[in-house]
Amino acid sequence: MKKILFLLTASVLAFTSCESKKEVNTESTEEASTVAVVNLNPTEFQQKSANGIVLDVRTPDEVAQGKIPGAMAIDYYGSDFLTKVNELPKDKEIYLYCAVGARSQEAANLLIQQGFSKVYHLSGGIQAWSQSGLPISQN
Repeated sequence: MKKILFLLTASVLAFTSCESKKEVNTESTEEASTVAVVNLNPTEFQQKSANGIVLDVRTPDEVAQGKIPGAMAIDYYGSDFLTKVNELPKDKEIYLYCAVGARSQEAANLLIQQGFSKVYHLSGGIQAWSQSGLPISQN
Protein backbone atom coordinates (compact mmCIF):
# COMPACT_ATOMS: atom_id res chain seq x y z
CA MET A 1 0.00 0.00 0.00
CA LYS A 2 2.83 2.38 0.84
CA LYS A 3 4.45 1.69 -2.55
CA ILE A 4 1.24 2.49 -4.41
CA LEU A 5 0.72 5.71 -2.44
CA PHE A 6 4.35 6.72 -3.05
CA LEU A 7 4.13 6.02 -6.80
CA LEU A 8 0.85 7.91 -7.06
CA THR A 9 2.28 10.95 -5.24
CA ALA A 10 5.47 10.88 -7.33
CA SER A 11 3.45 10.66 -10.55
CA VAL A 12 1.26 13.62 -9.61
CA LEU A 13 4.28 15.74 -8.64
CA ALA A 14 6.15 14.82 -11.83
CA PHE A 15 3.15 15.63 -14.00
CA THR A 16 2.40 19.00 -12.42
CA SER A 17 6.04 20.13 -12.29
CA CYS A 18 6.56 19.34 -15.98
CA GLU A 19 3.39 21.18 -16.89
CA SER A 20 4.40 24.33 -14.97
CA LYS A 21 7.88 24.42 -16.49
CA LYS A 22 6.48 24.14 -19.98
CA GLU A 23 4.21 27.15 -19.48
CA VAL A 24 6.99 29.33 -18.02
CA ASN A 25 9.42 28.46 -20.81
CA THR A 26 6.85 29.23 -23.49
CA GLU A 27 6.10 32.65 -22.04
CA SER A 28 9.77 33.52 -21.63
CA THR A 29 10.55 32.52 -25.20
CA GLU A 30 7.65 34.57 -26.57
CA GLU A 31 8.70 37.66 -24.59
CA ALA A 32 12.36 37.34 -25.55
CA SER A 33 11.58 36.99 -29.25
CA THR A 34 9.16 39.92 -29.24
CA VAL A 35 11.62 42.72 -28.41
CA ALA A 36 15.39 42.64 -28.81
CA VAL A 37 18.24 45.03 -29.53
CA VAL A 38 19.29 44.96 -33.19
CA ASN A 39 23.02 45.30 -33.80
CA LEU A 40 24.02 47.23 -36.93
CA ASN A 41 27.33 47.81 -38.66
CA PRO A 42 28.26 51.45 -39.40
CA THR A 43 26.82 51.48 -42.92
CA GLU A 44 23.50 49.96 -41.80
CA PHE A 45 23.39 52.34 -38.83
CA GLN A 46 23.90 55.37 -41.11
CA GLN A 47 21.21 54.23 -43.56
CA LYS A 48 18.56 53.33 -41.00
CA SER A 49 19.15 55.98 -38.32
CA ALA A 50 17.62 58.74 -40.46
CA ASN A 51 14.27 57.24 -39.44
CA GLY A 52 14.71 57.69 -35.70
CA ILE A 53 16.52 59.27 -32.77
CA VAL A 54 20.31 58.85 -32.66
CA LEU A 55 21.54 58.73 -29.08
CA ASP A 56 25.20 59.20 -28.07
CA VAL A 57 25.64 57.72 -24.58
CA ARG A 58 29.25 58.85 -24.06
CA THR A 59 30.45 61.35 -21.46
CA PRO A 60 30.43 65.09 -22.30
CA ASP A 61 34.25 65.05 -22.69
CA GLU A 62 34.00 62.22 -25.23
CA VAL A 63 31.18 63.93 -27.13
CA ALA A 64 33.27 67.14 -27.32
CA GLN A 65 35.80 65.21 -29.45
CA GLY A 66 33.16 64.67 -32.13
CA LYS A 67 29.87 62.87 -32.64
CA ILE A 68 27.66 61.45 -35.34
CA PRO A 69 25.87 64.39 -37.01
CA GLY A 70 22.41 64.97 -35.53
CA ALA A 71 22.97 62.78 -32.48
CA MET A 72 21.49 63.69 -29.12
CA ALA A 73 23.89 63.20 -26.19
CA ILE A 74 22.72 61.61 -22.93
CA ASP A 75 25.56 60.43 -20.70
CA TYR A 76 24.98 56.79 -19.71
CA TYR A 77 26.99 57.38 -16.53
CA GLY A 78 24.95 60.47 -15.61
CA SER A 79 22.63 60.19 -12.61
CA ASP A 80 19.75 61.45 -14.76
CA PHE A 81 20.21 59.00 -17.64
CA LEU A 82 16.96 57.09 -17.05
CA THR A 83 14.98 60.27 -16.47
CA LYS A 84 16.14 61.76 -19.77
CA VAL A 85 15.72 58.53 -21.72
CA ASN A 86 12.18 58.04 -20.43
CA GLU A 87 11.26 61.45 -21.90
CA LEU A 88 11.85 59.98 -25.39
CA PRO A 89 8.89 58.45 -27.25
CA LYS A 90 8.88 54.69 -26.68
CA ASP A 91 7.41 53.95 -30.10
CA LYS A 92 10.18 55.73 -32.05
CA GLU A 93 13.28 53.97 -33.36
CA ILE A 94 16.23 54.66 -31.04
CA TYR A 95 19.79 54.27 -32.39
CA LEU A 96 22.51 54.12 -29.71
CA TYR A 97 26.27 54.33 -29.84
CA CYS A 98 29.26 54.97 -27.58
CA ALA A 99 33.03 54.82 -28.04
CA VAL A 100 33.48 51.13 -28.89
CA GLY A 101 30.08 49.51 -28.29
CA ALA A 102 30.02 48.01 -24.78
CA ARG A 103 28.38 50.92 -22.97
CA SER A 104 25.78 51.49 -25.67
CA GLN A 105 24.94 47.76 -25.68
CA GLU A 106 24.21 48.02 -21.94
CA ALA A 107 22.19 51.18 -22.51
CA ALA A 108 20.24 49.52 -25.35
CA ASN A 109 19.34 46.58 -23.10
CA LEU A 110 18.22 49.04 -20.43
CA LEU A 111 15.96 50.79 -22.95
CA ILE A 112 14.32 47.46 -23.79
CA GLN A 113 13.69 46.93 -20.06
CA GLN A 114 12.14 50.42 -19.91
CA GLY A 115 9.59 49.50 -22.59
CA PHE A 116 11.23 50.78 -25.78
CA SER A 117 10.39 48.46 -28.65
CA LYS A 118 12.64 49.61 -31.53
CA VAL A 119 16.22 49.77 -30.27
CA TYR A 120 19.27 49.63 -32.54
CA HIS A 121 22.92 49.50 -31.54
CA LEU A 122 26.05 50.56 -33.48
CA SER A 123 28.46 47.63 -33.24
CA GLY A 124 31.97 48.93 -32.61
CA GLY A 125 30.71 52.38 -31.62
CA ILE A 126 31.95 55.67 -33.05
CA GLN A 127 35.37 54.10 -33.46
CA ALA A 128 33.98 51.68 -36.08
CA TRP A 129 31.97 54.57 -37.59
CA SER A 130 35.13 56.66 -37.98
CA GLN A 131 37.15 53.75 -39.36
CA SER A 132 34.44 53.28 -42.01
CA GLY A 133 35.08 56.85 -43.17
CA LEU A 134 31.68 58.13 -42.11
CA PRO A 135 31.23 61.79 -41.08
CA ILE A 136 31.85 63.09 -37.56
CA SER A 137 30.51 66.45 -36.40
CA GLN A 138 32.46 68.74 -34.06
CA ASN A 139 29.44 70.74 -32.80
